[in-house]
Amino acid sequence: MRAQLLIAWVFVASCSPTRVLDAPLPPVDPTRLSHEQHAQVACTSCHRTSERPGTDDHRPCDDGACHKKEFLGPPGQFCQVCHTKVTAQPLQAPLKPYPIDDAWQTQPSRFSHKKHLDVGRMEGRVGFHVGCADCHVRDGQLARPDHAVCARCHAAEVGLPKAPKMDDCGGCHQQGAHERTRARLIRDDLHFEHDRHKTDRKNRVIRCESCHGRTSQADTYASHPAPRVESCVTCHDDSDRTPPENRMRQCETCHAARTSTLTALAPRNHLPATERPLDHTLAFRRDHTEVAERDATRCATCHTRMSGNPRQACDECHQTMQPADHRITWRELDHGPESAANRERCARCHVVEFCTACHQQRPRSHGRVDSFVADHGRLARINVRACTTCHGDNFCIQCHQAAITPRRKW
Repeated sequence: MRAQLLIAWVFVASCSPTRVLDAPLPPVDPTRLSHEQHAQVACTSCHRTSERPGTDDHRPCDDGACHKKEFLGPPGQFCQVCHTKVTAQPLQAPLKPYPIDDAWQTQPSRFSHKKHLDVGRMEGRVGFHVGCADCHVRDGQLARPDHAVCARCHAAEVGLPKAPKMDDCGGCHQQGAHERTRARLIRDDLHFEHDRHKTDRKNRVIRCESCHGRTSQADTYASHPAPRVESCVTCHDDSDRTPPENRMRQCETCHAARTSTLTALAPRNHLPATERPLDHTLAFRRDHTEVAERDATRCATCHTRMSGNPRQACDECHQTMQPADHRITWRELDHGPESAANRERCARCHVVEFCTACHQQRPRSHGRVDSFVADHGRLARINVRACTTCHGDNFCIQCHQAAITPRRKW
């Protein structure tokens, strides 16, 4: 009994069922199955004219005069064309995926949505036009059309004289050339079902173009417009079309679980413009500190990442973004004089504990204790504000009222 093994899952168009008997045998290449080397062999000699070609196990290879000799001998190099390892036990010889193209085992093909969705062109050539759902069967998952779908119009038996026929693989498939691999459109933790997006809350039809944009202008699969998050927001934050439990604010509407990176506000492109207050204009990014100073609880209504103090909701952004004047020299040179001049400005973002976390340690400018104590009077006379930035009026009295006499007179 032959082992039920898959040689290759290759999407190729149906060709003439007649095998070219005088075609020379292709050389064995243990690295991959080469369609180029089998170019003189009819497609249907190996692949069934079915929805999933390439599932005839070993039969296409060991029947007739092709590779029967290799199959009659012990397992060897020939087996490595399709199998990852050679073993006397067929069921223990796993297959190589072939070929891998964006996680699909497909033979790359040329297809133009623009041509197929051009109503005037289609009506003129074949007498009818098609829509997205005529090829993409909606079964709850994104469906790529297979040969059976294409054959409804392109099989020779259909008899549409101006429709290209499926009798030449090269009409659709590019042997030896791959289209660029598109980036994944859906994250691993995202769940989406086309079946649930046929109609909205009031049973109104949701058109394909509502999400996929100008599909009719796509000349190739790679140029097919990817759905934008903004198109999701249009419906999911419209209570007339989507129930409240499926709002975009609920991460679990689309994501498998609420992740640590989404514990506060939803990303900006997940929210409609109406969900942001009217005063949150582009200038608000510059001016929002004044608003936060007046009423931090107003900010906390939406910005919920807080820990102890409402101002710490700001950390969501300000842990990665700093005010423009907080340059590389800010900590060592500038922040002391600036805070002395305008303490209220600092207090808009920083609580007292923020300052003491650093200032419990001696500043670098204070140097060694023995030398700084001897010299601090001179430094204070030069710039007393450098001292009062941290030390209040009573700080000096703690020592000098205790009759500690300066070592030198200034």
